[in-house]
Amino acid sequence: MRLFSEGVSLYLHVPFCVRKCPYCAFYSVPIKNRDVVREYLDALEVEALKWSKSRLCQYPIRTLYIGGGTPSILSVHEWERLKDILDQNFNLALLEEATVEANPGSINKELLNFWKGWRITRISIGCQSFDKGDLTILARPHSEVDATRAIELALERDFYVSCDLLFGLPGQTLRKWHKNLQTAVKSGVHHISCYELTLEEGTPWGDVPPKNIPQGYPFYRWAQYYLEKKGFEQYEIASFARSGLECKHNLGYWYRRNCIGIGPGAWGFVSGRRYKNVSSLKMYVSRLKEGRSVKQWSERLSDLSAALEVTMLGLRTRWGIDVMELEEMFGEKNAKEVFSRLENIPKHLIKRMPRKLTLTRQGMRVGNAIWQELIL
Repeated sequence: MRLFSEGVSLYLHVPFCVRKCPYCAFYSVPIKNRDVVREYLDALEVEALKWSKSRLCQYPIRTLYIGGGTPSILSVHEWERLKDILDQNFNLALLEEATVEANPGSINKELLNFWKGWRITRISIGCQSFDKGDLTILARPHSEVDATRAIELALERDFYVSCDLLFGLPGQTLRKWHKNLQTAVKSGVHHISCYELTLEEGTPWGDVPPKNIPQGYPFYRWAQYYLEKKGFEQYEIASFARSGLECKHNLGYWYRRNCIGIGPGAWGFVSGRRYKNVSSLKMYVSRLKEGRSVKQWSERLSDLSAALEVTMLGLRTRWGIDVMELEEMFGEKNAKEVFSRLENIPKHLIKRMPRKLTLTRQGMRVGNAIWQELIL
C-alpha cells in the first residue's frame, strides 16, 4: 500500500541534551563544551559524504526528520553548518516534509526564524505534560509555561506543530491526563502523539522503577475518545492528527520506505536491510576519522519474518495491510502463515475485509498482545 511518493526518507540523529531524563532510552549525552558539537558535525559531514556517493542517493529525499536528543539545543551557527552538510550531500529539491524535534526550554525566536528560512516545515515539541507536578517527577528541563509558549511561537511562524505527551506517569490521574489533552487541543497544534511511559532497561527508572505507576489502558482509551471528539483522527497507534496532517516521515517507517539514518545511534532501512549506527559519540567520531564503518548492527529478515514485520507495522496504522499486496511481496505460502497467526484474534479487535485487515479501536488498545500472536 503506497501512501507516499517515490523516493527516500532521511533521519538525522542529534545526540545532545541538557541532561538525561530518567526514563529516556534514546542515545544522548550532555553538552559539556561546544567543541564536542564541532567534532560531531565534522564526523557527520564525513558520513553524509559517503552516503552521497551511494546509488540510493540518486533518488530525491522526500521526508527529513532531525531527532535526538535535543536538536534545538544547537545554536543557529551550528545549525548553519548542519544545513550546509545536508544541502551539499543530499537531493532535497523535492522535499515534502522536514521535521525537527525540539524541547520547550530550548526553542527561541532566532532558531525558529532560521528553520523557517531553510526547509523545516514541521516541529515536534516534546512537552510530555503541561502539569507542573508531572514535569517535576519527569525531571524535564522546562516548565508548563515554557511548553505552551513554545507551541505559540511555532504556530505564530506557521509551522505544522506536533506535541508529544506521556501517560501512565507516577501518581498521574485521569483528571490530570484529560487536562493535558485539553491544553494540547486548545493550543492549536495539528498533531498529538500519546505515549505510555515505558521502563526501559539501562535507564534510571528501568533499573529502579518509581512507585505509583497507574495502569495505562484507561488513559489511552480516554485519549482515543477525547481526541477524536475534538477533530483528531487516530492514524497510528500513538498518533492523532487533524485531517491530512499526518506525519509523512513516520508513515514511511510503518510502510518500510527506504530510510537513510545518519548520526550516532541512528537507525536506517535500506533495500530490505535494517541497520543501526554505534550509540557512542566517541566511537562514531573515531571510526569516521579512521575511515571505518559506523554501523553497529544490521540484518535482513527472511521472507516470513519480513511478512510478519510488514503486517505488524501496517496494523499500527488505520490503513492496515493489503492482503493481495502481502501475497505479491512475500508469496502465498508466507502470507497464509501470517493470516493463520491472526485467526485467533477476537473479531472485535481486528476488522477483516476482502482485501484489507485493520485493527479496530479496541484492537489498537491491545496492540502489544496482538504482536505477540504474530511473533510466536
